[in-house]
Amino acid sequence: MSGHFARLHGGRVAALAALVTLVFASAAVAAQPRVGLGTAGSFAVLGGSAVTNTGPSVINGDLGVSPGSAISGFPPGIVNGAVHATNGVAGQAKSDLVTAYNDAAGRTPVTNVSGDLGGRTLTAGVYKASSSIGLTGSVTLNAQGDPDAVFIFQVASALTTATDSRVSLLNGAQACNVYWQIGSSATLGTRTAFNGTIMALTSISLNNGVSVDGRLLARNGAVTLINDTITRSQCAPGSDGGSGGGGVSDGDGGSTGGPGSGPGSGPGSDRRGPRVRLFRQPGAGQPRRPGLRLPPNGNVCTSRAFTARVRIAEGAGIRRVKVYLDGKLVRRTTHRRFSIRISVRGLRVGPHRIKVIALDRNGNRAVARSRFGRCALALPAPRFTG
Repeated sequence: MSGHFARLHGGRVAALAALVTLVFASAAVAAQPRVGLGTAGSFAVLGGSAVTNTGPSVINGDLGVSPGSAISGFPPGIVNGAVHATNGVAGQAKSDLVTAYNDAAGRTPVTNVSGDLGGRTLTAGVYKASSSIGLTGSVTLNAQGDPDAVFIFQVASALTTATDSRVSLLNGAQACNVYWQIGSSATLGTRTAFNGTIMALTSISLNNGVSVDGRLLARNGAVTLINDTITRSQCAPGSDGGSGGGGVSDGDGGSTGGPGSGPGSGPGSDRRGPRVRLFRQPGAGQPRRPGLRLPPNGNVCTSRAFTARVRIAEGAGIRRVKVYLDGKLVRRTTHRRFSIRISVRGLRVGPHRIKVIALDRNGNRAVARSRFGRCALALPAPRFTG
């Protein structure tokens, strides 16, 4: 694959060029796409047996329950969305929740955590607790400048937060990309400020004055509120707002242009930023030739690993370069030329994203994006269509 960075900010930054080439090899780099919530994504609160409220709680998003039917406390609670009690919409959302719960529970590789998360700063990835876990004070989720960074917490038993606890987001982290898969029940203490989607096997209970930017989704038990505010999280404009599973947006709210399109051309292109053109890796004695542009027009994919080679033009004044794979930081460097070997083992079949961010000495930033496809083993390389 080959590409380039376009000139930014009226010449303040020298032209940046990026070259990304596929070379089959072996390596191990983990990446996490979003957890696909399906129709459950429209719900701010979804209970299994019941949803009960005391006081003037506010739900910004849909409210539902299935297979139970009991919803109480509205009013005085306010729902800024639709209410679905034991109907087809709630039933489908519950089915999609089960799928999402199992997806989050099965993600690997994991970093083991235990005890209390308070005082820690965590970067994107999957964090696994073999029993219950607590939060006293603040835990900080650091996206390291990538708004697509995904955080998944796998908790085998209960999640409990203390009074005035906080899940803080840093350096571009977004609540829409944070998932808490809870093996039993979650209890959020008084005035907790929480970020992320809670998917609990049993119940979710909030004490007085809790604020949640995310979702409360209980599979089998009740959701209990006391004068709380729950706002269904949405990704900010300019990030990939999908739910994982191989979407074809370019991460900026538009579709990637077709073969041969350059900066500022093609549907949904960002006129301020670069586009990466893709090239097939030539065989021995063969010239390099243009390949297929990634979705929506197709992609040559691999079931093995490859090396991403990045080359930035001399004179660009680069201070730092970061490479992200599906929103996870996989390389940080100050070199203008470097290679990183990326394994596709463990990645879902379908398209995946590479993003290169370069920062110059004046603090100006350029971003280039590219994609590759993960093929199924023992199958011919398919062509993906949008």
